[in-house]
Amino acid sequence: MNPNQSTIHIVSANLGRWLGSELPAPVADAARAYLRTHDPDKRLRGIWVTAFGEDLHLHLSTFNGDFPSGQNPMDFIADLALDAALTALAKGFEMGLSAAANGTNPLRLSGAARAEALDLRRLDYPFTERGAEPVFIAKALNGSWGFFNRAVFNLYFNPDKGSGHRIEGNDFLAVVESVADLKAGKADVRTFEFGPAEGNELLALVTDPDEWRLSAVYAVKGRFGEGKFKDEPAALVAGGRNPVMIGRGQSGLPAVGEFTQAVGEFYFGPGGQDGGYRVGLVPATFAEAHCNSSPDGVAKVVAYAFQSYDKGRIPEGTDVVDVFAQNPPETRFLQREAMRLIRHMTTHGEFEPYLNAATAVGRAELTAEKLGSRFKPIPDGADPVVTAANKRAAFTVSDIKADSGGRVGHTTTPGHFGPVADASLQEAKQAGLIFGTSEFIAVGDDGHLLMSHKHGADNNVIHLFAYKTFFRQVWVAEVLGYKWYGLGQDLVGDASAGKKTEELAGLTEQFVALLPNYLPEAEQRRYGELRAAFDKWKTGQGEGRTPAPPFSGNVSGQGPGFAELPMPRAAPVGLFAMDKTGPAAFNLPVWEALRRCRIDGSLNRYLEGSDARGVVLEIWDVERHRRIFLDVESEAEAAQRLLGATDKFNVKRVWTRTADWNPAPSPLPLSPGRERGEKDVPLSPGGERGRGEGVEALLGDVLLAASTEKLAVITGGEYRGKDDPVLLAVEPLANAVNLFMRDRFYMTQGDGRGSHNMFPAPLPFGQAIATVNSRAVSVSAMITLDAKGEIRALRDVFADAAYDEARDRASRLNKAIWDAHGGNFSPVGVGASKVEQSYPLAKMIARITAKGSPYESKRKQGK
Repeated sequence: MNPNQSTIHIVSANLGRWLGSELPAPVADAARAYLRTHDPDKRLRGIWVTAFGEDLHLHLSTFNGDFPSGQNPMDFIADLALDAALTALAKGFEMGLSAAANGTNPLRLSGAARAEALDLRRLDYPFTERGAEPVFIAKALNGSWGFFNRAVFNLYFNPDKGSGHRIEGNDFLAVVESVADLKAGKADVRTFEFGPAEGNELLALVTDPDEWRLSAVYAVKGRFGEGKFKDEPAALVAGGRNPVMIGRGQSGLPAVGEFTQAVGEFYFGPGGQDGGYRVGLVPATFAEAHCNSSPDGVAKVVAYAFQSYDKGRIPEGTDVVDVFAQNPPETRFLQREAMRLIRHMTTHGEFEPYLNAATAVGRAELTAEKLGSRFKPIPDGADPVVTAANKRAAFTVSDIKADSGGRVGHTTTPGHFGPVADASLQEAKQAGLIFGTSEFIAVGDDGHLLMSHKHGADNNVIHLFAYKTFFRQVWVAEVLGYKWYGLGQDLVGDASAGKKTEELAGLTEQFVALLPNYLPEAEQRRYGELRAAFDKWKTGQGEGRTPAPPFSGNVSGQGPGFAELPMPRAAPVGLFAMDKTGPAAFNLPVWEALRRCRIDGSLNRYLEGSDARGVVLEIWDVERHRRIFLDVESEAEAAQRLLGATDKFNVKRVWTRTADWNPAPSPLPLSPGRERGEKDVPLSPGGERGRGEGVEALLGDVLLAASTEKLAVITGGEYRGKDDPVLLAVEPLANAVNLFMRDRFYMTQGDGRGSHNMFPAPLPFGQAIATVNSRAVSVSAMITLDAKGEIRALRDVFADAAYDEARDRASRLNKAIWDAHGGNFSPVGVGASKVEQSYPLAKMIARITAKGSPYESKRKQGK
């Protein structure tokens, strides 16, 4: 123990759970009086006591030189602080305060049980006092373990946020701990450290504050890092609930203003109930922090600063600075800006990313277990419920889409793709396969084949035709030598292995003869090359072309996606499509659309005169290849819990219900494989996997369908997850989705490299192109159909000026949230489990955290 070293001890006790959310002044006074009267040897150098939210906040300081050899100041503080907190609690009870309906009174407990009942948390910050010692302390009320990651990173490792690298010439080392180990109370917490040259490794962990906490910073270069204080921490963070950050300032360390910026400027971090939400940083004064900090989505951050003197003493009175009370106009501005963004986050309800992924998945999996045998395997062949819907249909509307390649990266479809598809569509029209008004639509770099026909949904002939059409685009590019980015991206994979492009494209004399009528001028001039290549392949003079692996920088071979709506009668149909988003992008819009339709009655009016008795959601468990049907009215909570875990459960269809809902009875036991931790589905009593009670017989017409799956010709029925989804819906639901996009803001996975959560801006066709950082885009159309099923009109919904404000909102909020998180920290950057596995991040994290890692640290912070 260094005899010249002082220690600041921050002790937090949750008295609010016993006395109420706002602690009156006499409670803190009682703790303060106890501390002053129970230190006969005057070993407390500093006493500062207040109430922040539900916490009694004790700031105590000691100087090692005041303690005789063999006495540990930590033990002294532990006993004294606990007794002070119990005294304060007794004062509250004496005043008649009581909030806990259940639980044993901590005053009647002993030993460790008392500290546990008070949720006692502590941070011990050792330091040697310099000539002038500015100390800065911040506390995040309603925050959780990794809440301060972004703030600490900005302070010490982000040159754009005033860490003083240029001015001071300093460098720092970061200590990172496993949140899971901290939560579990493990004695041996996985701890890693990263020096100045290991910024990528540091970012790989700390940008996911639900998994890792940036717990300590040490200077390694500069006046502080190379002098006598180099072994003392520049900053520490501790606490799982209402965490505390403490740091020293000046002389090679951040200035007080830099601390204020770091903990005052907005970002989202973990917090809320059990740390399961994304809460936004809102700076707060002492007075504001005295009140309960439980508003949805808010983490009040209170901060104070002082000049330590006389080996650790804290000044009394106004010389302890209430940081955010000093400049009220500035603080109010920061608060308004924070609340502007928080309000949009909380409108996600119980969906990611407001709910963090682990919490969302945990709730969804628990719900799935309770539902038991209601889950059934997704049919690998013909789907009986779809077959039944086809029999009720007069015709079917299909949108089948694929990314077959892009110009200059993943931007737009090449110029010849549309004309090649038009020629293929014309061949299908002449053959009577599809109706005459089907067409090709481009959404970003995705090509969509919008068709109407009489073959029903999930028809292999229609799907195979679409697959061939997309490969025809590839064939033209290969013959002409075009090097489009990601050529055949969704197509070239396992399903195409060992086959030639000509075979996959299903080239015919009729198609090749139609091509010159549609090709753009540049390709028309080279039509002879296309004709010659076809003739050579047809006559067996050449073996054909083998599709080259796509040069795309991401996952290929995912296959075309599709949405199909069997229509029992002619009625308007809404088309909704996105580019640069993940397969779950429709979960929240569809959920909110159903809620709106229930409120305004529009869906009931649409269904008048039909046999519909209600509405049913078809939800897919995309990892276990199973599905469930849930009644929207009576099972709304279960449906919401499933859909909230957007990476695991996706909307597939919305159905009408034709009779009273009578789902399967009680949940069934899990299969032996599931009990061993394997991903499996429950077994029915007879042992048949996922049999259940046949609610499918109650299903009527399809009201909405989304591209949760891919063409079976690609995957043989196996789900892999289809990006850039498309949705078809009847008019009331489509209108409700459009209004959601007009009036709301939500974040879904996609954006730059598919690794960020952002809002897909509503844009007109032709302008829906991902430009700045490949930001996600969406389009919408209302399709008019005649009685025969012919497409008679297609109205570009988002071209309306009514969506101008929504576009501005998207750009404004996307930029603000991106900038606040540096494009890396969650909820903007998604966790490693959701990043495309072709990227090195997952491998880097595995390398960092492996046993025997060179980044393992012996500096255990904990607490």
